[in-house]
Amino acid sequence: MSFRDNLQHLRDLQDMSQADLAQRIGVSRQSVAKWEAEKSYPEMDKLIKICDLFGCSLDDLVRGDLAGREAASAEPSSAGGKAGCEGVVEDVPVDVWGYDERMRRRAWDVAAAVAVVILGFGAGINFTTMGPNVNPAPFIIFFSMGVALALLLVKPMWEEYRAFLKEHPQIDDFYTPEQKAESRSAKGGAIAGAVVLVVAGLNMPGLFGWFQQYTFAALAMFGCLALASAIVVYAVMMDRRTDVARYNRLSAGTTVAEPDAAKAPTAGDTLAS
Repeated sequence: MSFRDNLQHLRDLQDMSQADLAQRIGVSRQSVAKWEAEKSYPEMDKLIKICDLFGCSLDDLVRGDLAGREAASAEPSSAGGKAGCEGVVEDVPVDVWGYDERMRRRAWDVAAAVAVVILGFGAGINFTTMGPNVNPAPFIIFFSMGVALALLLVKPMWEEYRAFLKEHPQIDDFYTPEQKAESRSAKGGAIAGAVVLVVAGLNMPGLFGWFQQYTFAALAMFGCLALASAIVVYAVMMDRRTDVARYNRLSAGTTVAEPDAAKAPTAGDTLAS
């Protein structure tokens, strides 16, 4: 049997649709459809996940004949789950997609980008000569540096996020209610801390003296504002990352279905639909 036949047989034994398998190993349903249509082949890490899921060896999956395998011997392994007191594998949501790490990194990059733009603006004001003979060169230089640095942070992050969205258009919600509540609580604390920073920043000119050349009143004020903004953006995005349903809705609206992925539905997928 070919890999395609073995995979279809293992799915049928577990009454598992292509979408179910895709969610368990962290790929799109279209990818599984392409494998079974022999239009593409899974990467090694995905093959290993399939072997762990169905409890078979890599050699049997790729080159063996699993047609005679009994349903009882093809129960999914405990990867992504936990064994109960009687040895029954219970499904426990697990982030097999690397979603959480990706969203955390995305939140950090966006927050840092916002901070450097505001800090560049403040540095430009701080080192710009005030008076009748205003020289805008320092402002242009520092603000441009802030914008350029922000773009360096955001551009690769956005491309990486788009690629992740395309590869994983739908994922299971693996966050527990406690984790979601913790994120909401952290967001509230971050907003409160940001308000304190904003108030402190607005009082910086009084502490340093009013925007004199080469004093650091403006830089200190906008530094507080930049930090406050970064904290709020990071906290909001960290809270939003736990809304997996929102991610799925967004991906459904932006991901274009691959036309050839729907050409090879299996009997199991037809029944499941």
